[in-house]
Order: sequence, then structure tokens, then C-alpha cells
Amino acid sequence: MTTDLYRWIEDAKTQPPDEDSAGLNVADTWISPRHRYFCMAIPKNACSKTKLILQQLEGLPLPPDPMRIHFRDEPGLAFLPSIADFASADGVEILTSPDWFRFAFVRNPYARLFSAYKSQVLDLTSPYVGFREAIRQAAGYPTANGATPGRVGFADFVRYIAGQADGERDGHWKSQTGSLHRDRIAYDCIGRVENFAQDFTQILQRFAAPPELIGSLDERVNTTAVLPLAAAYSKQLADTVYAIYRDDFESFGYAMDSWMFHD
Repeated sequence: MTTDLYRWIEDAKTQPPDEDSAGLNVADTWISPRHRYFCMAIPKNACSKTKLILQQLEGLPLPPDPMRIHFRDEPGLAFLPSIADFASADGVEILTSPDWFRFAFVRNPYARLFSAYKSQVLDLTSPYVGFREAIRQAAGYPTANGATPGRVGFADFVRYIAGQADGERDGHWKSQTGSLHRDRIAYDCIGRVENFAQDFTQILQRFAAPPELIGSLDERVNTTAVLPLAAAYSKQLADTVYAIYRDDFESFGYAMDSWMFHD
């Protein structure tokens, strides 16, 4: 197991940081040697807020544009390292040793997918220009004839990703079970976005986080427009999403009909 895990980490280090794959995405890993924790910050699971809080817990300054936290590239600023910044033998210890605390957050798959659509696909200022065009072509949208291409529908987006293997999906809509790699990473805590402040408070208290930092957990960042899930889903579309993310629904106890009751 140790040798296999070592090779798995080594392979992850060779992957381009902006390319998703079935393996470990090192960009989603946030590690503190000081507090000895490992966080898998899954996209669309309050990951912006999580990273900003961890940056402050470490006593590090925030970037002027909070969203640059994802890229760890602000000149002159230090950021929490990813697992790619450690020797692979140390990475094995980080992922398995009882001396390290490992945590992540999961979210209702219906809500997570709709949020990803709103921020990355519906928003025409997002960089997913080629992806939107691929959806248009797959769904048979009419040619724009020189006009600026418009938005693509949520249902067409869902049908498009349904035809992809999970390891080929962008990290914003890759399954949470596929992102967590629980067969290789021994998590101590998996919190829920639905109980984010309460669950993260318990984690932060382990590291003696200051009260003002804990008190900021309810301040939201990188949010998308709030719409009831029933405004986006039909029964048929919800069934398609359930089939795509069945492992997430079953592993984390989210109900098949929760799209009707979860806003």
C-alpha cells in the first residue's frame, strides 16, 4: 500500500495543474505542517471560504483579490502548500498517519451541480468558452451567424457531462467520491456544506483558532444567485443527475428527492 500510494502521489505531481484527471488533483490539497492537517478543498463545496479561512489561521495575508487564493500566485505572498510541495514519502505520511488530521466538505449533489453551472457555464464571463461551444454543438444549437454566442441551458449541460467518464470531468462537476479518494486517504472528518459553520467551527477549535476567525464563518464569498433547485430541475433531469452521482448520494446520505426540498 505504501509503495502504491507513493507512486500515486508521484504521478499526481506530473499532471498539469489546470488539467483534471481521475487521479489526485494536487491543486485541491491544502496542507499545514504547523497544525498538521490535510484539507481536500473540493470545488463548489465552500472551497473559497475554506481556503481563505485556512490562510488566516496560518497567519498569512490574504490576496487583494480573494479569488486569487485558488491559484496561490499573488506576487510577494506565501500560501499554504499543496501535496506537490512535499517529498512523496512525506506525502504518504500526510495521507495516512494518525499524527495528521485530514478533512473535507461534501454537498448535496443537486445543489453543487447547479452552483457549478451558474458560476462556470451560465456566466458568460467565465473562461469556459470552448466548453460552452461543445455543449452547443452536442445539443444542436443553431449557428450564431456572427453574433456573440448566448448561454446554454442547464439541462443541455447535464446531458453533456452525463456522456463523460467521471475522471474526464472538470473538477467543478467531477463526483465528490472521485475527488476524495477515500480508498487512499484516511479522513478524520467529512463535514457538510449544509452545516458549514458548525462543522468547520469544530475543526478550527482543534487548532485554537481565534474567536473572530470562527465568527467570520457565516460571511459568504464567491456565491451564485440563489434559486430554488425546483426551478432548475424536473423529475426527469433530477433522475439523470442522480444516476451520474449515485455514489455521492449513497455515500453521503443525500436523498434522491432532495431537489424538491433543498434550496
